[in-house]
Amino acid sequence: MRVLNRHLTICLVTIVFLTGPSGLHAETVGFEYGEMSGVFEPTSERDGYLSIGLIDRAYDSYADWKTGVQQRHGLSFLIENRLINQWGPEAELYDNELNLIARQEAFRFSPGTVSLNIWGQFANSLGGRTAGRFQNDLGILSPLNGGNSGPDTSNQILQMLVVEYVSPDERWRVQAGKLALRTLVNLNRYANGDSEMFFSPMLGNNPVVPYTALLGLGVFGEYRSDLWRVSALVRAPDTELGLSTDAWKEGKRGYVVEAALTPGIPGLGDGIYRLTWSLDEANDTLPRMETWSISADQDFGARFGGFARYARADTTFRDFRRRAALGFQIKKPFGFTYDRFGLGGWWGDPSNPALRDERGIEMFYNAQVTPYLQVTPDIQVVFDPANSNANSEVVLGLRLRLAL
Repeated sequence: MRVLNRHLTICLVTIVFLTGPSGLHAETVGFEYGEMSGVFEPTSERDGYLSIGLIDRAYDSYADWKTGVQQRHGLSFLIENRLINQWGPEAELYDNELNLIARQEAFRFSPGTVSLNIWGQFANSLGGRTAGRFQNDLGILSPLNGGNSGPDTSNQILQMLVVEYVSPDERWRVQAGKLALRTLVNLNRYANGDSEMFFSPMLGNNPVVPYTALLGLGVFGEYRSDLWRVSALVRAPDTELGLSTDAWKEGKRGYVVEAALTPGIPGLGDGIYRLTWSLDEANDTLPRMETWSISADQDFGARFGGFARYARADTTFRDFRRRAALGFQIKKPFGFTYDRFGLGGWWGDPSNPALRDERGIEMFYNAQVTPYLQVTPDIQVVFDPANSNANSEVVLGLRLRLAL
């Protein structure tokens, strides 16, 4: 089954690469898509502050072709390659990740849509050291980036394969298939994913909850009004990377329910305040697990945004039982429209009571060098590493992101 799933994953992702991802712009449908939001962004929307002559002209031609494909055929796609380089005392990491994301509209109902959404991921740890080994070498329990945490230096993951329907009034949507939970629930506009924001999942993800790629099939639904949203999903927790149906056949289920307020506060701006509950029933490989999470983000005028996150679980399935995070971003620093500066801090309570709490801070600057290339220097300081006697560890980082 594992071999079959791997072959199926590779075949499906190959189809995505040949046909491309699809998408409307995020504001068009009004829903959030987290780390796959780039598939909704017009290729020619961003500009940088460097010109590379012939390469830029070739990109402009590519962008025009890509826009034409979306307009004529309802097919949008994003080819994203992200290289994260990190250096700590006597340890270094070079983690490369290729994401192929597609959205193919099958029918349009003015403006309701039915679409097929696919996300395939190829992750490779260059030099033989995985992200998990890198943090272990430093004695740090907290993940320092979202790369390979397991022993394998290469992984091919089918993150998502769903059919989605968005209603004509754009008030509700439904997805069915292999869900990517981290694109649906417990999101945060200023701390989400590690492609354009913070490197550490302690800030940009949720290392307490079981919202990983190792999930089976499920159904998701969301309804939104002008002031609030509610969403829920049921899925089969599984340990396979592909399209395994074993957990679903066994009758074991996982549930997530989220309620959110979306106020526009006079003098400040838009905010989103989410409360998320999840329950995974026990199965042959995973224990029963109940979690509560809070994620809040708020605009402070046109150029500042703040966030706060908290999560707790009732079991020791993940490395952390509780996590809290707080920080902010500055938009358009130094006047560059698509650049971002971020600063955040976090605290983690390990599931193993024998380990001490970890704390950390992270600072990044995301520079939009060209319309297709971002360069992000980063620094993390981890205090009281749980698996070390050191008082602190400093980790420097540099991310290169190519988005086509």
